[in-house]
Amino acid sequence: MKPVGINIVERTPCLLEPRKIQVTAQADRSLSDIVPILYLAIPRSQYAKAFGSVTFTLEGKLVAVYSSGRINLGCVLGEEIAVKLLEKLNALLDKAFEYYREHGSPDPQLLEARQRLNPIEIYKHLPKTNCKECGEQGCFPFAVKLANGEKTLQECTKIQQPKYSGDKNYLEKMLQPIKLEVNI
Repeated sequence: MKPVGINIVERTPCLLEPRKIQVTAQADRSLSDIVPILYLAIPRSQYAKAFGSVTFTLEGKLVAVYSSGRINLGCVLGEEIAVKLLEKLNALLDKAFEYYREHGSPDPQLLEARQRLNPIEIYKHLPKTNCKECGEQGCFPFAVKLANGEKTLQECTKIQQPKYSGDKNYLEKMLQPIKLEVNI
């Protein structure tokens, strides 16, 4: 399958920062097969099944990818930055299509489980020692920061111990169930 083609179709001034632009682009094909894959592969992404979309940040910029192939980039300083972000996104889309060809659609139960992941669910699977080695006051504040992407599971030293391997594996799978081998 040939690589996904993406073309910029609209540039509008950013309402929050007038010197920046918002960019709308269009892929040359439907992205409906890979939107759920992107959601499961990109940490801290949000999935809206009703809209057929996934939103996430790419190099600090908000990106929305729709099943229809429409792509929205948040406020960027110029078109050249938008083009670089779209090139990076293009590599991600190609990897997602490659994953789809090899593995098919993700299990709907995995999507539901990822959507239910929240600080309380994360906390249930942490050691609950409140050791503070992660730099937080306890395991629950760590769970909150892990859920919103301010911390990584690797920062919890206790969960790295063999006796917590089941919980560690569960959290790794829920935080990023699919690995696409692309840096975002």
